[in-house]
Amino acid sequence: MSDCGIVVRGTDDALAARAQQMGLGVTAGDWGGPPPFEKTLYAQPGIRVPWDMLPAAWHFLDRWDAVVPLGQYGVTAADVGSPEERERTAAVIRDLRVPLYAHELLFVRDNDLGRALMAAFVEELEASDEPRLAFLRAFYRAKPRLCAAPAAWLSAAHKRAVPAGRRRARKTSVLVEVEIAPGRTVKCHRGDEDKVRAQFARQGRRR
Repeated sequence: MSDCGIVVRGTDDALAARAQQMGLGVTAGDWGGPPPFEKTLYAQPGIRVPWDMLPAAWHFLDRWDAVVPLGQYGVTAADVGSPEERERTAAVIRDLRVPLYAHELLFVRDNDLGRALMAAFVEELEASDEPRLAFLRAFYRAKPRLCAAPAAWLSAAHKRAVPAGRRRARKTSVLVEVEIAPGRTVKCHRGDEDKVRAQFARQGRRR
């Protein structure tokens, strides 16, 4: 796997250490210049790399010039960026009703079209406040054979766990009897006795 490696746009010691454990080359810094490996993963710091999917990505690069996961479902180029940048993007891609790509996890092959894609992307980033639109413009300019991977490749990075304090506790199935009037009882869940007494007291007052 010496022909495969990762370029981190910044510093991410944990990512770099994991990549080295897997026998991958690692470089850090800007994304300028041609891909430094035959098959390169360009990763943003902090991204959760789907390590178990890397063999598939390297395999796809045997036939494709680039591999990138789809972005958030339902969000298109028409939904992001400033009006000015959307207008500039529309001049290149014509129709903004297209899906976005998760450029934070971009696999590129070191060939003519892969190098053209990265050169265009770096150029577009310099004049962009919205990297997702910058990537679209670069893609349409360079026209590489792009493999759109499932958005699930990034699902681990976007899952939000429910805080333990906000999880609903299941009611106990234990029932107890509570007296609501002299000689009259009803059953309720343990812990709800006061609530049940108050409910029947209100009903008695309304009669």
